[in-house]
Amino acid sequence: MQHSSPLLEILLGTVPLLGTLFIHGAGMNVVQWRFRRHGAPRRRSRLRANIYFALMILMILATHLAEIALWTGTLIFLEAIPSLRDAFYYVAGTYTTLGYGEGTLPEIWRLMGPMIAISGLLAFGWTTSVLMSLVTQVNAERNAEERSREGG
Repeated sequence: MQHSSPLLEILLGTVPLLGTLFIHGAGMNVVQWRFRRHGAPRRRSRLRANIYFALMILMILATHLAEIALWTGTLIFLEAIPSLRDAFYYVAGTYTTLGYGEGTLPEIWRLMGPMIAISGLLAFGWTTSVLMSLVTQVNAERNAEERSREGG
């Protein structure tokens, strides 16, 4: 597919960008729902609380990997990068805003790189806010427990 319109490239990049945000929203909702459903790790040993948080982190990682896979599929579909492995490597590096690594996209798809980076930046910001919320809830419950044990 040959084109020279940056607007078309941006419009085509907006579709997977919105898809990644949808995936991320669903993933973060599941993480928060599970956290609310099972509650903060109150009255659990530190080890159990750490395991619980590790499971939450794995769910978040799975969400990010699904988003990287969506962008990888997009680049394969557009024939911007022919190899699945190379496309995944490129997308993972760009999504995490580490940069382009060893490769760049063909000129006709060059604007996809910044679109991938924007989606990753938004997703990691969102992830950070969710993690901060979970940690804040756990700390609040632990502080309340300590106060009740101390009698005040």
